[in-house]
Amino acid sequence: MKFSRWPFAILALTLCLGLSPAASAAVPATSPAKAFYLHPGDRVLFYGDSITEQRYYPVAVETYVRTRYPNLHVKFVDSAVGGARVTGNWAVHSEAQSLQRDVYPFHPTVVTIMLGMNDAMYRPFDQSIFDTYTRGYTYIVTQLQKHLPGVKIVLIQPSPWDDVTHKPSWFNNPDHLPGGYNDTLLRYCAFVRKLGAEHHFMVVNFNTPIVDLLKQAEAFDPTLAKKLIPGRIHPGASTQLFMAQLLLKAWHAPATVSTVSIDAQTHHIQGTDNTHVTGLIVTPTRISWNQSDKSLPYPIMTLHSTRWPQFPPDPFLSYPTDLYWKLPPLTGDKLNPVAQLVTQDTHMYQRLDAETLQISGLTGNAYTLNIDGAPIGTFTAGQLSQGINLARYQTPMMDQADKVLTAVWHEEDLRFYEWRAVQVALRDDHYPGVQAAARPLIAAILRQKAHQALREQTLAQPIPHHYTLTLQTPTQP
Repeated sequence: MKFSRWPFAILALTLCLGLSPAASAAVPATSPAKAFYLHPGDRVLFYGDSITEQRYYPVAVETYVRTRYPNLHVKFVDSAVGGARVTGNWAVHSEAQSLQRDVYPFHPTVVTIMLGMNDAMYRPFDQSIFDTYTRGYTYIVTQLQKHLPGVKIVLIQPSPWDDVTHKPSWFNNPDHLPGGYNDTLLRYCAFVRKLGAEHHFMVVNFNTPIVDLLKQAEAFDPTLAKKLIPGRIHPGASTQLFMAQLLLKAWHAPATVSTVSIDAQTHHIQGTDNTHVTGLIVTPTRISWNQSDKSLPYPIMTLHSTRWPQFPPDPFLSYPTDLYWKLPPLTGDKLNPVAQLVTQDTHMYQRLDAETLQISGLTGNAYTLNIDGAPIGTFTAGQLSQGINLARYQTPMMDQADKVLTAVWHEEDLRFYEWRAVQVALRDDHYPGVQAAARPLIAAILRQKAHQALREQTLAQPIPHHYTLTLQTPTQP
């Protein structure tokens, strides 16, 4: 039996957050769509500290692109390092070396940068520390422009230190000043905005929207709210879904997976978007048609399991049998309450995952929807007339999208292994023979990563599906 990815139990959360059930189900009106930010042939590089190294929001972004644009040839690489600052990180001796090793060889056409959490030193605002940040950040963008002519740079304001679900504080406050570390980070966010305006870069705000999310969650359920940023620094995997949404919406990511509108009274297809419908047959008790979508729904990676760790395990330390991390369940009857909260409160489905089926003119009370013979759910005529979002259900299309998400994780595993287990491990090795042997190994791993990306595109190719909607006959007394 198929099940909804979003049960009616979440209705209480909807009401507590001030959203009407009808509004949350409906697809919002949209202004004329702007072109998506990424183009064929783009190479996207994520640059930052441990928050980006967690890989959750980069994987969520890549998975969206793979499923929404299965024929868009775009490459992705995560080059973030835990502990990174604008002056460098533990894996290199300077920021210049980091750029030389982790950025330039990939020839990115788009670079996102999120730095600042470590730079402010977890203490009240200090002008000299801030000056180091402004100089170092400016150096990074000028070097990127120098070495990568025409590169598009996206500046991301650093995500917040959690001063909402915990008493505002710092790790380091020698003068016992009042306030909290996010007050300091907001000064750094202001600089990022200023730098972006000066250079006409895109700037994306991760700080204020997540603080707002924390406040709303705290008002609804303080226990759940503390799980949004465990440890106050690193957003959990569910919260990073929101970060991915913020970046994707800045890139004008469309919400629509597909839209189908059928009038059962006139036996006509009223409208479609991003799909092709054929073979419509309407009888008093049954409607059937074939549907060929141009994209897949967006799989919300943490929705069905609470076993998503703060950091994915290292492939050379924690993976039991092979290179790849076995992801927590992507489907199942139990839902992750933190993911439910984030998804509902950030309008994830309306903004990124609208797979709408709308059927008007039905005369019966309830109908069962099957796709390729598999039951998806039973709906009232009123629900179908208003429109249901199939992305909320475990459909054959979502099963396919889940496989794409798994493949994206495997690709990121390869990159993580290549730099953490080989490049970083050998960074201080000065034996020419060892370095000479490492270079072809690194190249081979990166070739396998490229092969995995091609596999993702193959997995993401939509296939036709057969839909049937059958009238449920009331049981006779």
